[in-house]
Amino acid sequence: MIQLEALTLGYGQQILLDQASANLDKGGLIALLGRNGSGKSSLLRAIAGLGTIRSGRILLAGRDLAELQPEKRARIVSFVTTEKVRIPNLKCRDVVALGRAPYTNWVGHLQPQDREIIDKSLALLDMASYAERTMDQMSDGECQRIMIARALAQDTPIILLDEPTSF
Repeated sequence: MIQLEALTLGYGQQILLDQASANLDKGGLIALLGRNGSGKSSLLRAIAGLGTIRSGRILLAGRDLAELQPEKRARIVSFVTTEKVRIPNLKCRDVVALGRAPYTNWVGHLQPQDREIIDKSLALLDMASYAERTMDQMSDGECQRIMIARALAQDTPIILLDEPTSF
């Protein structure tokens, strides 16, 4: 599902990951462990197509990440970052609905099946009662659960969670 081929990541002169190769199969749960600044978040960002790769390549579901258009990538991988998200005028249901963007038309019109997926994602995280609230009225942990619900609603075979329990 995820293949790293001679992958090198780094900032400036510092190398975080050097010539790493791995094959991560479908259906598994993988945890990255390491000290602060060791490159865990950088690796996740690179796999999500949001980071810079010095050399090597990443394949998602057998397709080279560098060749995937953003809309195709968004149907393969979803990503929950460590960044705090506070959207004052957007209801939680609407934040979760953003996960359906790769499947809607250019206007972003949701179909009945999209609404079902959104409701199911909220329910899976026990956040259905928060659907009409805005995230500026919630705790960090509640916001994190909404962002995980958004990733679930995106309905991708790969979900990347960067420190999902940090809040």
